[in-house]
Amino acid sequence: MKRLLVSLTIALLLAGGMTLAQKASSPEAKKPKAEAPPKTAKNQTPKKETKKAPKGIPLETVGMPLKLSEENRQIDFPTAATAPDGSTYVAYLDWDGSTDSLKLALVTDSGFKTVATLVESGVLHAPTIAITPQGTIWCVWGQTDLGDDTVDLLARSWSPEGMGEIQILADTDASEAFPDAGTDSEGQVWITWQSFRAGEGDIFARHLRSGSGKWSEELSVTEAEGGDWAPRIAFDQDGGAWIAYDSSRGNEFNLYLSHLSTDGSLKEYPIAHTERYEARASIAATVDGLGFWITSERGRVRWGLDVRGHDNDKGINAQKEVLFGRFEIASGQFTEHPLGPAGEAGKPVNLPEVGVGSDGNPWVAYRYFEKVLWRIALTAYRQDSDSWTSFRRLDGSSYGQDRRSIFLSATSDSSDIRVCWPSDLRDTKAQKTSAVFLASLPSPAAIPAAEPAGDPIDLSSEPFAPSQSTPERPAHNRHFWKAKGNTYGLYWGDLHRHTDVSNCRTGFDGCIVEHFRYAYDIAKLDFLGTSDHTDIGKPYDPYEWWHNQRMHDALHSPERFNTLYVYEREQRWPWGHRNVIFAQRGGPIVYIQRARYRSSPWQESLPVKAGVDEISPTELWDVLKRYELPVAVISHTGATRMGTDWGKYDRFDYSSENVVEILQGARVSYEADGAPQPTVGIRPDEPYTINGDKSIKATPPNPITDFGEFSAGTYQSALEMGWRLGVFASSDHISQHASYGGVFCEDFTREGIIKAFDARRTIAATDKIYLNFTCNGNPLGSIFDTKRNPKLSISIDGTAPLKRVTVIRNEEDWKVFDRIDSQLFETEITDKSMADGENRYYVRVEQNDGNMAWSSPVWVTKSEE
Repeated sequence: MKRLLVSLTIALLLAGGMTLAQKASSPEAKKPKAEAPPKTAKNQTPKKETKKAPKGIPLETVGMPLKLSEENRQIDFPTAATAPDGSTYVAYLDWDGSTDSLKLALVTDSGFKTVATLVESGVLHAPTIAITPQGTIWCVWGQTDLGDDTVDLLARSWSPEGMGEIQILADTDASEAFPDAGTDSEGQVWITWQSFRAGEGDIFARHLRSGSGKWSEELSVTEAEGGDWAPRIAFDQDGGAWIAYDSSRGNEFNLYLSHLSTDGSLKEYPIAHTERYEARASIAATVDGLGFWITSERGRVRWGLDVRGHDNDKGINAQKEVLFGRFEIASGQFTEHPLGPAGEAGKPVNLPEVGVGSDGNPWVAYRYFEKVLWRIALTAYRQDSDSWTSFRRLDGSSYGQDRRSIFLSATSDSSDIRVCWPSDLRDTKAQKTSAVFLASLPSPAAIPAAEPAGDPIDLSSEPFAPSQSTPERPAHNRHFWKAKGNTYGLYWGDLHRHTDVSNCRTGFDGCIVEHFRYAYDIAKLDFLGTSDHTDIGKPYDPYEWWHNQRMHDALHSPERFNTLYVYEREQRWPWGHRNVIFAQRGGPIVYIQRARYRSSPWQESLPVKAGVDEISPTELWDVLKRYELPVAVISHTGATRMGTDWGKYDRFDYSSENVVEILQGARVSYEADGAPQPTVGIRPDEPYTINGDKSIKATPPNPITDFGEFSAGTYQSALEMGWRLGVFASSDHISQHASYGGVFCEDFTREGIIKAFDARRTIAATDKIYLNFTCNGNPLGSIFDTKRNPKLSISIDGTAPLKRVTVIRNEEDWKVFDRIDSQLFETEITDKSMADGENRYYVRVEQNDGNMAWSSPVWVTKSEE
């Protein structure tokens, strides 16, 4: 192991050759940037303009921050706590390029001293620590069970006298993740975490009985129906534990605070409920012991619902602000103390954290998005004047959107509080080498007061037109279907959503956890995989891929909600963008750029030849075939500059690629020139451009008559060329609740989903429209010969009355059933005029509410008698 580098990070505090003090006093730092006029929706009265918080001024820390780093290793996800004797310990993950280890370091006056390796090797997740009055450190973390790819919750103790054995705190058939820990006023260590064992998030807790060394039985913190997320724990002065979390009850996210006693008795309090999204809380006890400071994100109204298109203002991470206030134990009341617009000009903010300074005033740290980077800003609330300090940037804090800050008590009279954070010091979106930093903060009295912020933005009063008013199906309303003696369940998923790892729209798409909140609780999907770009603007770094995979492990609930590992190769026309889906972790990133792949970790085991050109789709198929584990490939947006000219291929490899993304919620359907388009979420008075070409416009509800030079990329073009590809639907950027990909699985597992893609047992829809389609008893996606006339059986259970059902034969509308005006439709058709050779049949469904669905085809060849 290479020697650990413990150093002071002077370079962290330098920018453009200036020191922090010089920067803070420079004219450029003091001069505010010109504000852009506020954006308003069409036909809306503009909101009152609000002053934005300056982020150009860095915070002058007390002394130089400490840095914990190691050459060529990712030091990440720190957690920290201060012992009764004043010692501070930091636990962190150390990724060496192939595996994680979990280490513990002591903070000294000169830097960090690593004192223990708690886990030598594994796929590790989200450590947290607590310290007993005797100075014993308990570290709790998640670890992927190599048997089933779920996360178990483990714990281990350490003291200068020695290290305890690893203990299992939660091990079920689903992931147990996102722990938080602390020590109550009686000296008992508590943990709380989120479990997916019920197919949705639930909050549990355990405590370590003082003196016994034994953990209590599980205590259930949440029991109401709805997903419960992101527990954080704090304590009162009477031995009580208080857990803040958020819940999707009522189809929107709101905050709750529960008081939990050691006997399991529970009392729950709603916190600041509005029509807006309130989630991902942080909590800290007030110094008087009478209450708690609570902060969280506050997002837009109807979060996660009914968005088509690429409108950043409607992304799941858009319109975020910081909610902050005080909860009084005696009254059970929460009082807000608004920060004003914490982000700049409507730019998103994330993961606010609260800590209490030596004078009792609370600090708030949060990540904010600016110029493709996520940085940390800090502010403190001065109780005596009911005012905030001006916002200050924490230099050297740029990193991923989902990295938290940790507040710690001060260690000297000259500092008010300390903050610990991870950063790779990036100045672009590209991943660098991560390290852990620790800095002491000045007194709030030393920081100028914030300028009056004006009225806070009130998004709850903004009209928001839903894309569809049709009631949705219940989350666990399953549809089963028998064909050829097999039983298939229809499961809905999305395999094309981008996180902040991608280089585009990273401030508005959201981090992985936000996408899974949406998928579990709002879209009510059955499976999800986020699909970040491999090459565009920046390479998808192996460490980013590793981290995204371990996050998918932490959100996995096998056979109830499956996660899959996905990335997107954005190879442009004529070869086309493709999403690559793996059933098991560790799949290769097959970069588009040949030199990039050849220098990657996968070149050794899955080599490609040398050259200066791009790795073609045929080479991609070859690499994936040699990978030998379940994988599927789905092309997308065929009739665009991102699409596929199906005539350019001289062969097709069905060992991995069998499905086309016929519809994107972010864009349109690419079925064919002149084919009907879904109209949900599209305003007829606002034509939108096609393929980025402003000269080609769609005017819903009219079809797109001509995709222009990209018409060779439509789905029907692929069929006409002889390629046997089924259909699927996904979202891409921003879009929510408007695209559903359906798979008919015999076994609802990761491998079962890939198997369904291989067999083309798939449908595409804008809502959860049940669509069964067989030919001579063979399920959709089948390829077979027949001596008798094809008999097509169609069964539909819509989400609204059906307007039209069309059977397409050989890329022509063949049979049309209209004026149905019922949600249910069944029919059988026999084709008595079957053409010689191969015949292709599939079904298109149109509803009165503008929703649509498509089946994969059957391919039927007339055989000789």
